[in-house]
Amino acid sequence: MTRTWITLALCCAAGQLSAQFTTTFQGIERDGDKDVPASATFSVENGRVAMLMKGAHSSRMLFDQTAQVLRVVNDEDKTYFDIDKHAGSGVDAMMASMKKQLDAMPAAQRAMAEQMMQGAMGSMSQPTPLEYVRTREKLTVAGYECTRVEGMRGQTKTTEYCGTTSDDFKISDAERQTILEMQGYLRNFTIMVKSADDATRAFQWDLNADGYPVITRCFKNGKLSLDLTFQSLSRTPIPDAVFAVPTDFKKVDMNAMMRPGR
Repeated sequence: MTRTWITLALCCAAGQLSAQFTTTFQGIERDGDKDVPASATFSVENGRVAMLMKGAHSSRMLFDQTAQVLRVVNDEDKTYFDIDKHAGSGVDAMMASMKKQLDAMPAAQRAMAEQMMQGAMGSMSQPTPLEYVRTREKLTVAGYECTRVEGMRGQTKTTEYCGTTSDDFKISDAERQTILEMQGYLRNFTIMVKSADDATRAFQWDLNADGYPVITRCFKNGKLSLDLTFQSLSRTPIPDAVFAVPTDFKKVDMNAMMRPGR
């Protein structure tokens, strides 16, 4: 799928404020060898999350807790795909079936088949767990003090954010639960589609520590690929129109996204 389909994995410290929460961000996205202006809007309310991204391309990530679906919409090429709650189970079933077939082969044939299939099975394996490393570096963004945290997969930094503990960014328990449920869908998606990893790093942060990101960054092959900085906060409801997909948009087959090399 298009590498710039930015999806979202968000979680905040719990609070007791109103039932909507919207933040906007601006920055740059690296498109090949050039930087292009980028903006993002993240909105959450009880049962729904919406993230709008504009940069090299335009896309939406929409989560509906009641419908139990996470929808990723590419507004440029007029396509979308849905991630359901059990999306990752297809990968496990596929790998179990492959192993069963290999076990039934003669030893010499099995060795040859395993060598041929090694790349395909490797592409479907679960990624190295993301670990957050909190630094001592403090920054001030839009008047909010924040602490820089690095997201590491092994020795590779894939994300970075600067989290503020200001009460301005606290959300309700219901909103927090909505975001936590959405994270499960995203984890399944990253297991299924290895190439989606770069697209799902924006706005991730440590679930076990306070601090809402006022800076969020992505890295690819050790180089900065997305850099967004907080601009504004409001408590407005999410317009229903944000969740609408035009009838002429084409739905993409998720099975095609699971093929090796995607």
